[in-house]
Amino acid sequence: MAAKPKLKYSLAQNFVWMLKSIREFDRTLLTWIAMNGVSTALGNMVPIVFPKLIIDELTIGGRTERVIFLAILFGVMLFITNGITGISYGFGAIPSGSMSIRFIALRIKFHQRQNLKSMTMDFENLENPEILDKHAKAERAFYGNYSGLEGMSRQVLTMFRSLLTLIGTISVVIVTGYWLLLIAAVIVTITSIMSDRARIKTKQIQDELAPNNRKIEYLQNMTTDFTYGKDIRIFGFKNFILGKFKEAKETDFSGSKKIFKIELFNSNIGAVLTGIQEAAVYAWMCYKVIAGAINIGSFLMYVASMATFSAAMKEIVQGFVDLQQQSAVINDYREYDDLIDTPPTGAKPPESIRDKGAEIEFENVSFKYPGSEQYALKNVSFKINLREKLAIVGLNGAGKSTFVKLLMRLYKPESGRILMNGTDVQTYSRDEYYKLFGAVFQEIYTFAFSVAENISLEKYDKTNMQRVKETIELAGLQDKIATLKKGIDTPMMKNLDLEGVEFSGGEMQKLALARALYKDAPFIVLDEPTAALDALAEERLYLNFDELCKGKTAIYISHRLASTQFCDRIVLFDQGGIAECGTHTQLLAGGGKYAELFNIQAQYYRDNPESEAI
Repeated sequence: MAAKPKLKYSLAQNFVWMLKSIREFDRTLLTWIAMNGVSTALGNMVPIVFPKLIIDELTIGGRTERVIFLAILFGVMLFITNGITGISYGFGAIPSGSMSIRFIALRIKFHQRQNLKSMTMDFENLENPEILDKHAKAERAFYGNYSGLEGMSRQVLTMFRSLLTLIGTISVVIVTGYWLLLIAAVIVTITSIMSDRARIKTKQIQDELAPNNRKIEYLQNMTTDFTYGKDIRIFGFKNFILGKFKEAKETDFSGSKKIFKIELFNSNIGAVLTGIQEAAVYAWMCYKVIAGAINIGSFLMYVASMATFSAAMKEIVQGFVDLQQQSAVINDYREYDDLIDTPPTGAKPPESIRDKGAEIEFENVSFKYPGSEQYALKNVSFKINLREKLAIVGLNGAGKSTFVKLLMRLYKPESGRILMNGTDVQTYSRDEYYKLFGAVFQEIYTFAFSVAENISLEKYDKTNMQRVKETIELAGLQDKIATLKKGIDTPMMKNLDLEGVEFSGGEMQKLALARALYKDAPFIVLDEPTAALDALAEERLYLNFDELCKGKTAIYISHRLASTQFCDRIVLFDQGGIAECGTHTQLLAGGGKYAELFNIQAQYYRDNPESEAI
């Protein structure tokens, strides 16, 4: 027997959590569940009781008007109970307030909460494969109407109405053959144990497939991602990707076959046991009729009761098994939701910092990336002065970008502290701290919305259009915008709109700069902001740098040493630490690492006079 996986939350805990969540998101849904459960149970009992009454009346030669009355009452009761059941669940016209719609809305609200979790969790978690696998497993909670979170909420209804039906049928069947109930209970117990074992095996297979499913999703997205499109075509990369996709799909298919075999075996055994139970019921009831213990009306009632009892019992047991399966999925969702992140709450930075900026000090800070044994930064101590224009330079891998990510709290130091006017930045509200920084990152991404929304990163009706135009002018993007038919209202990318435009690399950097300027934060971080600019655009940025960063503390990162001469100070990073610090003139005169690297780069341009100036 497969070992039962250890889950953080039990079925009972998840069931109670689900009821609380339903009440939190939609209080009236529980009322709908109660109404639907009662009407369904009554609707199941009506076809059991009324046919007996009508047949008994006919066999004893009863009055015609009484038979007609019973037949009409039978129809009316079916109409009322089935009508309430159908309307409450959402059949027919599907009212907007019915359970069918509410269950879907409930799932959407849970999914929104998970998306919020993914977008606000610690940034470093997005690079952790274990966390990404947890996310992939948590996604199963939203696969459809009858799985995960929505599946369990629907199962609450199924279990409730089946329980009421079971109570009603037991009260009828027990008077003629309690041992039939025992047979049904034994058979149901056997099928329940089998289903539970099948569930455990299935869950293990699904968990093992989680990394492979993430790989399939990645490869699938790659085929339609514009970012990869040129390389796939120019380098003939499609066969390689198709090969990887085929391998991943074969692994998925192999796992699916195992699951199918488990479910098929379980289903066949269940069908055999159900046949044995039904044969025993009919044999016993026929014997009772022949013995004169019951009449034809009672025969029909007991047979119908037993069939309804078995169906209700099976629904409850299967529902219990299904609840365990959904509980395991919900457990994955809750474990992902429980991931411990840096608390987003905390003190709000003082108004003086939000308006004017502050001094920032790295105090013996060390950091290494998850899964790495090598420190990206080691024992870094350094102070950034108020409204200083600071250049961070060094070779690739020297620690420049890591320094900036720690500064902006995208990562947390393993040791040491980062202070802002003497206060540890970890004490500030994370969201409020983020508001202090505008940034242009090395990797620039646009979103399939308008140019204006890509700059403001706010809804259209909340975007300050005048501010957008001003930052476009400052960033040097006005000529490009002037060529667009809809100007700043032009959609970007073609993912959602065929009229979407694609910017060049240099235009993307200008847009990213406009985005950082629009935020108007006291600190501005420019990480290789001229990498894709032509020589003229780069020179313009240098000339306008004072205006762009007026009244702000600016951190300018580059591997091109001469491009940072307009900054107040230059810090050279080397092998995860600060090697040198000073002005351009001071560092050249010092004849150290900076001077060596500068002369190497300068020699390249002297030997290549056609190259752009450094």
